[in-house]
Amino acid sequence: MKTGVITTEFHPMKAEELFQRVQSLGFESVQLSFASVIEADFISDSHMELPSGIPVKAVYKIKKAAYNNNISITACSGTFNMAHPDPHIHEEGVRRMDSLAAAARELGVKVISLCSGTRSVERLWSYHPDNGTGEAWADMTDTLKRIVETGESYGVTMAVETEYNNVVDTPERALRMLEEINSPRLGIIMDCANLFRPGEAYKNSVTAVMERGFKLLGKYTALAHGKDIRESEGIEFCPTGEGIIDYGLFLALLKKYAYKGDMILHGIYDQTLLSAGVAYIKKAAESM
Repeated sequence: MKTGVITTEFHPMKAEELFQRVQSLGFESVQLSFASVIEADFISDSHMELPSGIPVKAVYKIKKAAYNNNISITACSGTFNMAHPDPHIHEEGVRRMDSLAAAARELGVKVISLCSGTRSVERLWSYHPDNGTGEAWADMTDTLKRIVETGESYGVTMAVETEYNNVVDTPERALRMLEEINSPRLGIIMDCANLFRPGEAYKNSVTAVMERGFKLLGKYTALAHGKDIRESEGIEFCPTGEGIIDYGLFLALLKKYAYKGDMILHGIYDQTLLSAGVAYIKKAAESM
């Protein structure tokens, strides 16, 4: 298993510079956001984290930079608000996904990350009380079905993660989503920090929460995210290794459910701590 990083941990820069930086910190792979690459000429907003179009030259420079620095591109970020109350957001996201999936195929990427979305009009990671309604679920699943069809066309797996602030906010709802869509091109991003809900983030709950998540979703895991969460009554994410996630258990469960991909770190946002995150994961793997 390689240890990687989401490129949004860095400020936007040219492709070669970005991949050199990733390699210098000890990472072996990335989840690529096109917003991280200056040549892509894209700035994400609160609803769309995938570009409306991807220049051919940008794809070429990214591919070359990854090769030059011996970095694998494990996944691409394709998040947009699939449950936004404005249907135009869904339509635009579906339209943009076609060019993203084409670029992913050109780069040899097998997974595109998604967000199940929210009824919030502020940002796609914000909670809204209507997220649990049938209307929000219908908008999300109707949009997701179309996105999965794109994945089927391009040979790319679309992956969604459980996230407290989104429509898919529990492993149970994630399983319902998987069963309703029923496609081999839909999988799960296993981010153990996102399995916790307010009132659950305590050390004595970690094993039960993680094992429940894997029992329901482990066999569907398409991508592993190495975020961490502090012990608290709420939801307070933190750099890898500084919270309560049991990474030894995390890696053991990934192995149990035959996950063959990489561990992608994110949520650190401090480049002085990124190398420590890599070291922490490698130490956890060695102790298994």
